[in-house]
Amino acid sequence: MKPNIIHSIVICLAAFTLPFMVACSSQEESLLEEISEATLYLNIEPVGLTRAGTATLPDNEKMHSVRVIVLHPDGTVEHNRHFSLEGAQAQKTILLKVTPNEKKKIYLFANEESVSTVEGATVKDENQTLTAFFNSYTEGMSGFEAAVNNLYFAPDYSVGSPIPMSSMYEIDFPGKGNFDGTFYVVRVATKFTCRFKNFRSGAVTVNSISVSDIANDSYLMAHKQNQTMQFTEEDNSISDLFWIDWLKKVSDESQEYPEDKTLADKRGWIMDYDIPGNAVQAPAGPTNLNMSVPKATDADVNQEQGTLYIFYLPESKNLITPTDTYGEQQYEMTLGLTDEYGEQKSFNFAFDNLKALFRNTNAVIDIIMYDREVVVDVIPYSEVVLEPEFGL
Repeated sequence: MKPNIIHSIVICLAAFTLPFMVACSSQEESLLEEISEATLYLNIEPVGLTRAGTATLPDNEKMHSVRVIVLHPDGTVEHNRHFSLEGAQAQKTILLKVTPNEKKKIYLFANEESVSTVEGATVKDENQTLTAFFNSYTEGMSGFEAAVNNLYFAPDYSVGSPIPMSSMYEIDFPGKGNFDGTFYVVRVATKFTCRFKNFRSGAVTVNSISVSDIANDSYLMAHKQNQTMQFTEEDNSISDLFWIDWLKKVSDESQEYPEDKTLADKRGWIMDYDIPGNAVQAPAGPTNLNMSVPKATDADVNQEQGTLYIFYLPESKNLITPTDTYGEQQYEMTLGLTDEYGEQKSFNFAFDNLKALFRNTNAVIDIIMYDREVVVDVIPYSEVVLEPEFGL
């Protein structure tokens, strides 16, 4: 009898990772010479740090362009500025002269060029790009906030396509002086990092990876209901944070303690969000991979990361109880494999500790293949021993 493939799956969750770099264009340098007493300094960064270093970060998770739209208190556009970056960047500083002494809404976007067609707004062209939508709102126009909140699109996370990012902040600009702040953009995507380790007698081929149930459309702006989240500090005091700032702190913490599988439950899950009402949720993921996972040279289960494969999927909301508006969610993964004997296998397991799939989530999955038995270990929950006929 040929040995079965054994899969031990360990899942830990974190926000997307990204390092910081500084970029300053000649446009900003010229503005520095004209600074008035009403200047908005925007330091724009994607959420997250990386412990792996700049060299290993894919360019599609960085910013290739940035757009800033500033609204007056009456909702009219004060600024609508687009900045093309010189290559992939992890930080962008922008200076804008603004009207002082008023509350403003600041909309930030990155990589808008990756969104070929938008839906959900009143547009002249049914194939309107996101850039065309933005360019239709010139200074003094109203209606941008309602229109952009209704926008949704079918994400394209193909190789080389930068991931769209967005955020919105409200600030009280002083009557005199300047406003200097760091503003984060959040990726409109979820990330799955699979680390395959093979302790069988020969190479195994990964044919496909599928996750259910994944939405086919995403809102451009996050549709989170509560704008604040509670964060328990080291001294046990509780801070109410803007949800993007909460996401940033959780991301930094997960990178500082990458082996702590309890952090996701400790900090809580963002569940109070909506996806487009007409979004269809179905299994999704990469197919026709034909990715070889070679036999490990060391039988140590704690070897380095093994064969790495990363893919991206839209934000989704597959509720355990469909009648709930918000609540705990459930997702499953199916692997299509070919063993060293040329036999095709299908293996399915549930993520017991992936309780929501809000944008900017990174699920890190260790998939370990042995010879004789099938064990699914989803930390920090329970071990599941599968019968031999289970998909093998």
